[in-house]
Amino acid sequence: MNDERLGREKESYAGDFVLKNQTTSEAEGFKNVSKTWYSKCQTYDEVFEKVANDQNKIRDIRGSLSDFTPVVNEGGEAALQYKDGREFVPTDHALKNIAVAGRTSDWFLRDLREDKNHQTKDEVVFKRDKGDAELLVHCLKQTLWNGSRFDQDVERLWRTWSDGTLRAMLSNKYAIVNNEWMLNIVRETIPGGMLSHWRGDADNIFGNVLIPDSIREEDDSDYGGMLSIGNSEIGMRRISSCPSVFRAICMNGCIWDEEKGKGIRQVHRGELDLQLLGQQIKANLTNQIPLLNRGIDLLLKLKGFGCDGVPMSRIIGQVTKELKVSKKQSFGVLKAFLVEKDEVGSMANSAFGVVNAFTRFGQTLGDADWVKFDEVGGRLANIKESKWNSTVQSARSIDEKELEKIFGSAA
Repeated sequence: MNDERLGREKESYAGDFVLKNQTTSEAEGFKNVSKTWYSKCQTYDEVFEKVANDQNKIRDIRGSLSDFTPVVNEGGEAALQYKDGREFVPTDHALKNIAVAGRTSDWFLRDLREDKNHQTKDEVVFKRDKGDAELLVHCLKQTLWNGSRFDQDVERLWRTWSDGTLRAMLSNKYAIVNNEWMLNIVRETIPGGMLSHWRGDADNIFGNVLIPDSIREEDDSDYGGMLSIGNSEIGMRRISSCPSVFRAICMNGCIWDEEKGKGIRQVHRGELDLQLLGQQIKANLTNQIPLLNRGIDLLLKLKGFGCDGVPMSRIIGQVTKELKVSKKQSFGVLKAFLVEKDEVGSMANSAFGVVNAFTRFGQTLGDADWVKFDEVGGRLANIKESKWNSTVQSARSIDEKELEKIFGSAA
């Protein structure tokens, strides 16, 4: 993907500072990845060993509501006691499953377990106690464990761990796709790949697989390639596979000039044809790496969508306001933008800088929010110039008082 084929004169890209000023991992077969970041990546064998060890924790139970009884355990926590005497404390995700099935508020159930902090000071106002646990148990019995409202004998899938936690309560139609199976498909598709930005446990995996330079179709490309994958055995996310290209990955893991392709998203429901799903994942990657030049141009053109003299804090405030981002997360995006500006200078004062601020901040979040902010970054990368100009003009009228509402007093 050289300059002549891109159809434009040679220019400076965001990410050049990585390739020019940081030692890359070209000798290891990843010329677009900082050597410092490469050292933090993991091999397939390392991750397989961790996943296998983690999955030893899993104790799946197929049983009905009548097999479990809501109780307060000896530690003063709300738990579900199985008919053999074992007790399991539900995680927040499991409580949400229970609330959805019982058609009640998952926020209320989770709130009964959360200590209350002072709104402005870092101190606990009061801690939840056994009385709150008893109230939670009463709510469980009154809702889902109410035989006059819900069938107590329908079989369900209960994902428990050996540590005494209930990770999920799922329908008996839920189709588990094993994380080791998913990783095997990826290893077959990308031999020699390295796992980057990796997060996971016995139930969930999420991260990027860096594609070695040796198996890229265009070995003269200025861009590296990777496949972002995700899977949850307990319904926290769909099976996902999305290829992309990137200009560089710097020493702190920030991905520069990423352009994503078309992803695969498969729900965990009914009878899944794993052979067909594996073929789809392989074809999805093979057909899209490298991505079209037009896709890279789409991201790079955002550098031309400027701020028109409007302070970038106001523009970021307007963007987060339009996207209904929380106050805490809005402030996080603002801080991420300041890091971007410190690294690339005035180039950040554009829609390009805003997109990178969202994706940079996303890397600091949990799995679900990380995916959400990556998707937001993708939507912003497709913004029309007219829409961007409209956002900039709206931001012009934001005053200090409204900025404080958007970012909080810390800003």
